[in-house]
This record gives sequence, structure tokens and C-alpha cells, in this order.
Amino acid sequence: MSKVVYKKELCSIGHYDVMVLGGGPAGVCAAIEAARGGARVLLVESQGMLGGMATAALVGPFMTNYDCRGDRPVVGGLYREVIERLAARGGAILPENTDSPSIHTSFIGHYHRHVTPFDSFMLQVVLDEMTREAGVESLLYTRFADAVCEDGRIQHVVLAALEGLVSASADVYVDCTGNADVAYSVGVPTWKGEEQSGIPQPGTLMFEVDNVCDVDYDNYASRPPRPVKAYRMPAEGAYKVNHLRVFDTDAADSRSMTAAHIKAREQVLESYGVLRNDTPGFERARLTQVASVLGVRESRHIEGKYKITVDDIASGTKFDDRIAAFAFGMDVHPRTADMSGNFKIKSANVYYVPYRSMLPEGCENLLVAGKTISCESQAAGGLRVMPCAMAMGQAAGAAITVARDAALPLDRVPTDELQTLLLKHGAILD
Repeated sequence: MSKVVYKKELCSIGHYDVMVLGGGPAGVCAAIEAARGGARVLLVESQGMLGGMATAALVGPFMTNYDCRGDRPVVGGLYREVIERLAARGGAILPENTDSPSIHTSFIGHYHRHVTPFDSFMLQVVLDEMTREAGVESLLYTRFADAVCEDGRIQHVVLAALEGLVSASADVYVDCTGNADVAYSVGVPTWKGEEQSGIPQPGTLMFEVDNVCDVDYDNYASRPPRPVKAYRMPAEGAYKVNHLRVFDTDAADSRSMTAAHIKAREQVLESYGVLRNDTPGFERARLTQVASVLGVRESRHIEGKYKITVDDIASGTKFDDRIAAFAFGMDVHPRTADMSGNFKIKSANVYYVPYRSMLPEGCENLLVAGKTISCESQAAGGLRVMPCAMAMGQAAGAAITVARDAALPLDRVPTDELQTLLLKHGAILD
């Protein structure tokens, strides 16, 4: 690939206390928590909506926020606030009101007790409401392009806005891009996919249908023919569909994503046929919408101050600096067409995320939240799930509040003060 020198003076749109890049589940929670702590926050999102995988990619339901046995919640805080607001609008069913196997879990039992069915459009509305109330400035249709880092600190970032390239700066940045784009751009060590092969988990293009006969599907009492899974949404007869996979998809490469998305559209029609032709209750199902964004399970991982291991998830290592608890199994989908996947290694009933795993090597005013934190690829199979991402995002926002109040760098945040603040705001750490 040839190189071109490009030089241009950019207009700055301002300086902020905090800039969150990526408005998905982790990003919105980081922004809301930091803003509620008194920071002036800019939240940058490439799509025309907040919510990321949960909205633009139609991924759902929210997988369980309970322990592996399904006995008690292990994620609260902003996640709980979001789903309660959704439920109040008729846009979600609270997890205590669902169980598995059922039409809400595509009759899958393992690790699926107490999922949260939700409506992706209503989630967009709720996230708009919550960020606006917190005082977050959201900038949609704007993509992170580059960052300038000097002496281990990000000085400013370049954003591709609709009006052209612009710059913006902040005291602290949070990378919630889902690709670790910010961390990668400033030289934080990263790797993609599985450590040995570099192959990531595959992508899936989710879609939704309605006009389903819930009674017939419930009487069928089995998931649709593999690999299709149909999850009932709050509205009667409406389902989110998770199905075929596109292998060897590099979410940080435009050509790879282009080819994957084209292939995935063909798969949607194939899986829609499986529902209508082979699944009781779906004979008259109507395809209502297809995700505008490919669902990505894995991309880059950062090298952080601590790398979460498979053994940490399997044994439930209780870190002194834990900022989140979680319990979904290490769900690793087959990386190639000839591999098998899913829950090959048993998780502890509850496991934990240490603050250090969000602190990248080599950049002192950057936090990373979401599926790209520092953890082994197999371990990320559990941590990548959206309730966990929201807990990590809230922890990032809380860490920024503690650091600002104490005039300390991010890597010197007192763990006890951070945990106290998170617990005050409804998080669960045990």
C-alpha cells in the first residue's frame, strides 16, 4: 500500500473534561456516570443512534445479569436503571420476570436464566433521555479518525464529522469503540482475535420478524433448526433472530467488513426461510427489519495493566480492585467453519473484572471499556456480553470522577473510593 502525506489545519469544536469515543452499551454508561459526577462530557458515536450493538446491530435480548445458577443479580447500577426505564415504557421485560428455557431464550437453558427482552428502538429513546438528563453532549454521525499523543498523553483527537474533519480535546478519554480504535491509534499494544491464530469470533447480521404465533412456538418448545435462534421481544409475536455466522471477519478492516456484510445479507434470507418453512409458529412471520450494522463478537484486545485469564473466569478470582461482577459463560463461537464452539470451559458461578484491565499500557489519560479490555480471547467470550459492558462503562465513568476529585492520574485511583462510589450508585461487586 502506497503512502500519501496529508496535511490540513482543523477547526476545534472545543475542550471537554471527558471524551467518550463510541456510544454503545459501555460508552453511554461511561458518559452518563462521568457527567453525573460533574464532568463536561462529549460522547461521540458513528451511527445516528446510541446503543451500538443493542440498537444499530439489533443484538438482543440482554443476556442474563444473574449468577450462573440464576439465583441472584450480579449487575445493577446503570444497567438496572436502563432496563427499568425501558420496562416502564413497555419496551422491556425485567429479568426477574423471565426464565429459561422459554420463547424468550429460544428454548436455550444453559446460561440463559433471566434474560431481558427489549425493543431496540425504545432503547434508543431511553438512552437519548438519560444522556440528555445527565448533561452529556452527544455527537452522532461522527467517527473517530485519529489521535495525537505526546509524552504518553492524548493531546487531541481527529473526528470525521459530517461537515468534515474536526478536532476536539479532553482531559481524559474513554475508548468504547468496540475495536480499541483510540488505543490502537496512539500505540497501545493490541492483538486481534485468538492469541495463537489471530482469528476472531465470527460476526452475525441480526434481524427481526413479527406476526409469529407465540402459542404454536411455545408448544413446539424447541429452538428452530440450527443454527437459527429466535428470541421473543416484549411485543406479542415479535422476535429477534440470531442465526448464521460470517467467519474470519476483521472488524477493524473495511474490506473485510464489506465482504462480511454482503455475505450476511444472503444469510438473513436463508435463515428467514428456515423460520417460515421449518419452525412451528413462524409460517406467516414477516421480516420487519435487518440490522444496519453487523454484529461483531470480537475484534482487538488491548494490553493493559492486568490481563484477565481463562483461569480467572473459571475460578472466579476475586480481585482487590474489582469494578464489576459477571457470570455469563465463556461463549466462544466457532472461529472457522470446521470448528465447534460455545461453552467448552465452565465458568465460576460469579467472576470479576479488575480496574487494571481497563488501564492500557502506554497512555496515561485513556481508559478502555467493553469487549476490548485486556483479557485472553477465550475469557472475552463471557465479558463481551452487553450487561457486563455496561458495568465496565459505568466503572470507567466513576473512576474518572474519583480521579478528578482527588486530582490523581487514572492509574492512581484509590480502589476503595472507586468501589464505594460504584456501590453507592447501585453496582454489584460481590
